[in-house]
Amino acid sequence: MTVPAALPAPAAATPEEIARSSGSSFLVSFAFLGKERRRGLTAVYAFCRVVDDAVDECADPAEGAARLEGWRQELRQVYEGEPETEVGRALQAAAQRFGIAQSDLEHVVDGMAMDLEART
Repeated sequence: MTVPAALPAPAAATPEEIARSSGSSFLVSFAFLGKERRRGLTAVYAFCRVVDDAVDECADPAEGAARLEGWRQELRQVYEGEPETEVGRALQAAAQRFGIAQSDLEHVVDGMAMDLEART
């Protein structure tokens, strides 16, 4: 799979891989969900994680802004077309299955952009 140029290589990981590698104790609660809900919440969690990492793992604010724009584009594809990443495809399925509003996920990206602005 080809990762869009503005996104870091970890964007090629599956939501499950991203969630496992995070080491978050929050994920323990996912075990109590049914398979579909667990898969959907894992997709949302992975999206939040990669968007956060897009900012946190960049020393250069311009690079962080470019990565966020890449995730904004991927999010548009989640709702309007064909996502290019594993996270995007899983998020698309979750959004369709559970009625997740695009604006809610855009707010996540907006919040990370505010973190980026605080560094400049």
